[in-house]
Amino acid sequence: MVKITNVFGDQYRGQVGHAGVFAFWKGRQYRRKYVIPSNPNTTMQQAVRGFFTNAVSFWHNIRSLQRLVFSYLATGQVMSGFNLLVSRWQKAATTGATLPLEPAMGIKQIASATDDASTDDSLLVNHQFPLTDSPVVIGSLVYTGATTDPEQDAYIDLEMGDMRIPVDITNTHGGAGGGATLADGDKLVISYTSGGREVTQELLDTVAGGAAKFAARATIGVALRTEYYPIDIGSVVVQIIDATGPSTFQIESMEILNCAYTLAGTPPAATPQALIYFDKTIPLDGDSAVVYTSYTPIVGAKLEVVKVDTSFITWRGYSGYVGEIPLAQTIEDQTYDWNLSAAEYISVIRAAQTAVLATKHEAVEMTAAS
Repeated sequence: MVKITNVFGDQYRGQVGHAGVFAFWKGRQYRRKYVIPSNPNTTMQQAVRGFFTNAVSFWHNIRSLQRLVFSYLATGQVMSGFNLLVSRWQKAATTGATLPLEPAMGIKQIASATDDASTDDSLLVNHQFPLTDSPVVIGSLVYTGATTDPEQDAYIDLEMGDMRIPVDITNTHGGAGGGATLADGDKLVISYTSGGREVTQELLDTVAGGAAKFAARATIGVALRTEYYPIDIGSVVVQIIDATGPSTFQIESMEILNCAYTLAGTPPAATPQALIYFDKTIPLDGDSAVVYTSYTPIVGAKLEVVKVDTSFITWRGYSGYVGEIPLAQTIEDQTYDWNLSAAEYISVIRAAQTAVLATKHEAVEMTAAS
């Protein structure tokens, strides 16, 4: 293969008789010899083609945030993130090594202060009500129903489609009871829209091994996660499919938009406002309430993640008007060091973190410099 530097600025593409083939790659023009590809279609060739197909499928099934981390890793290698992923996949598949895993991802909420808060449902309008303090730390909100109102079987934090289950679900009607005891094969599914995409009965969990329950997932670190995100508020339906019927039952669930803008205009003129949306039963007792942690966001904080003992940057992000920095990191390249800095605040430095720890949802409180 011969690289071409054309002083006249001409660009050539395609075959020139049998003399050669011109093409571009990464902004560079090159010429290669014209050949008729051979295709003996050996067993190994078929296997390699299968590996390539699987790598492409993996790429299309991961989220854009996860794809971006491969682009960071490809920096300086004159290749795309997609090329890097396929190369890694092919090498692992042909040697029997572990195939690339789905990168871990989450959201850091950068704060100058945090505060415990509570709100009752006296402001409830139709299915939703605003929280008195915003924005809210992802995964911190917990609902307490009054005597006449049902408990919520599932909390859905909309930012990345995280579903928390506060207590074990053992009945096909959820905490309300009156249904059948859960048995192997029963499924927990969710329907929703995300950016206009309609998703119907996406499978989240299946009862197996005689457990007779969907186990509690009370904390954000063990939450189930939807295939697409963010989820459009007011679009969620959570159901249990009874395999013996089969019959489908909607259970109680609430959506949590940890931060939204309620006023027209460009932030920071707009006011951040967290919202709750009840998907099935609207609470009627004013004693129902939620407790949560709110925070004061820092705008423009910079987060840099590097491989341990190197200066190679695997992620760089800046906090927006609600102090959020989404990020992803590959499992194969762990461990990581990261540095969070902001004007007039003391930097936060963490060393030797796994991909899961480095990317988990959390509020990071920075201290003002003296």
